[in-house]
Amino acid sequence: MLYSVNFHKYFSYDFTLKWLGIDDDNLRFDPFFFENALTQAIESVFSDYLNYPWFVFGFSLFFLTTIFSLLSLSFLGLYGVFLLNLASVIVMWLTLLVTFIDIISNNAYYYIELGNWMFLNTNFRVNFSFFIDFVSISFSFLTTSIAICVYTYTFAYFRYEPLVERLLLFLNLFILSMVLLVSSGNVIVMFLGWEMIGMTSFFLINFWSSRIGTLKAAFKAYSFNKLSDVFIFLSIILMYNVFYSLDITVILNSIHYYTQYDINFGFLSVSFIDTLAFSLLGAAFIKSAQFGAHIWLPDSMEAPVPASALIHSATLVSAGIYLLLRFSPIFQLSVPSYYTIIIIGSITAFYGGWVSAFQSDLKRILAYSTISHCGFLMVVFTSFIPEYTVLYLYIHGFFKAAVFLSVGNVLRFNRNIQDFRRMGGLYKYLPFDSIACFLCLMNLSGLPFTFGYFIKHLLFVGLQSNPIVYFLVWSFLFVGAVIGLFYSFRLYYYTFFDIKKGKKAHYIQSNRLVLKSTHFSNSSLAGNLAIVFLFVSSYIVGLYIFNNFLNISKNSGLSVDGEYYINIYSTFIEYSTVLLNGGIINNVVIFLIITIVFSKWRYSNNYWQSISNLSFLLLFFLSFMFFNQFFLI
Repeated sequence: MLYSVNFHKYFSYDFTLKWLGIDDDNLRFDPFFFENALTQAIESVFSDYLNYPWFVFGFSLFFLTTIFSLLSLSFLGLYGVFLLNLASVIVMWLTLLVTFIDIISNNAYYYIELGNWMFLNTNFRVNFSFFIDFVSISFSFLTTSIAICVYTYTFAYFRYEPLVERLLLFLNLFILSMVLLVSSGNVIVMFLGWEMIGMTSFFLINFWSSRIGTLKAAFKAYSFNKLSDVFIFLSIILMYNVFYSLDITVILNSIHYYTQYDINFGFLSVSFIDTLAFSLLGAAFIKSAQFGAHIWLPDSMEAPVPASALIHSATLVSAGIYLLLRFSPIFQLSVPSYYTIIIIGSITAFYGGWVSAFQSDLKRILAYSTISHCGFLMVVFTSFIPEYTVLYLYIHGFFKAAVFLSVGNVLRFNRNIQDFRRMGGLYKYLPFDSIACFLCLMNLSGLPFTFGYFIKHLLFVGLQSNPIVYFLVWSFLFVGAVIGLFYSFRLYYYTFFDIKKGKKAHYIQSNRLVLKSTHFSNSSLAGNLAIVFLFVSSYIVGLYIFNNFLNISKNSGLSVDGEYYINIYSTFIEYSTVLLNGGIINNVVIFLIITIVFSKWRYSNNYWQSISNLSFLLLFFLSFMFFNQFFLI
């Protein structure tokens, strides 16, 4: 046995020498040479990979677990698929969190080239590369954070439904597609991610494929996605023929040299930058459901609630916003595209809110609300401040996902009835969901001294244009913001506080169940924890980005060029104390509503029990106040 072990050691030692190109026999008498040579060999191979951001390893793990789950679906089963992929998405989220803090704190970015991919012609080869900066990591972190909650919610409510593991794997592919899209380093990889989110959205919308309406809705969404692919493909052709490169960094760094470059179409000569900007705008408008290309989004409500939450908050509708942010220098140099964005965005914000105010289907109200907020996001983008746009995106994404999951609890309680005219009085049976819906709708609609109010306040302050366009845009946005309060009130009041209009059997059964409830709700505990995580994450990440934005504005000394920067930065500094005090008022209102309407201390007959419960609520309120103060200081 000793001889055998020594032989294998010698064989490995000799192989290492030949691999390193060393043939000197005298070196073999060094007892530590093998260890040193092996260490050098490992460092030479893995030195480049060890410098990669942690996010790359988390993404690779999630990709491998998805492939393994697809190949071993019959062996793993539902519980195996759920646990394996939930663990991998949590690991990816943790690695994303580390990279997210690193990039935002240090203003860093990563360009990773994995190697050559394909030949475009005999002299040009496309490389598979990633470009990870503030924009890409922000979208990836938002998508992954919501994905964890959607995973938990899906398993909590659909584990007894057929083919749920297939739904989980479709969600996996959807998440991978979005992360691949926003992290792409060249336009070919971006086009691959763009195609994949369109394909996976079709499968998610058509999950209940036995319904005729579901197939029609999925095909409509897929058709519009194919139309957006045409615009992206045209943009790629224009970029390659002008820049002779497909790397995003090369294109963005070279675009300012082509301000006077024209393209000839027969007898017609047009500006290259305007043509490229409008081809990108066509893709972004379709994907983000702007006015005229919005009709696919309400029909996508045929998807299951978790898929709808992911589509409407962080993936499909935000892909168009990502496209604008990624190629922001192009739109800054194109004046016609700027006016197109701000006008179409304001019209979409008004139209989505107006139509939503006349709907009675809960999911369609939220769908048109998403259209309205996508219009607001388009107008926010015209400030050309990425932090500002990402802040609005985070506020909308987290709160909209939480509202969708809460509405999913309501629909499950009402046996999948979506019309609020057949509901009412549900605050007694779904108290947690009524609180969650109130808080999220309050922030989304922009009630005073909420996150939504802060963002819309900065939006109106940052609006600057010629007088005619400014008046039209301001009018559309103001009416759209006011209508947002109206449809939010309709959804909340007629669902939770109107007279009971549902079947009597539902309420009788719930009266029996509420006595057995252990967490103050008739909904699943895991689903409610997912909603709480979304709500808490929205506050933590929103306040973190707000604080970082405020520090940037203070340190910049208002020395940056551009009218929009000066207006918004100065507003952040001037009104930071006002917004902080408004946040305190917001917390007081939340505390009073929870205490007066839903707390049990009002019904306590024992004096000391009542005081104890009230003291606990006060302690919770003070902790919540300290939490907000800590992130705003």
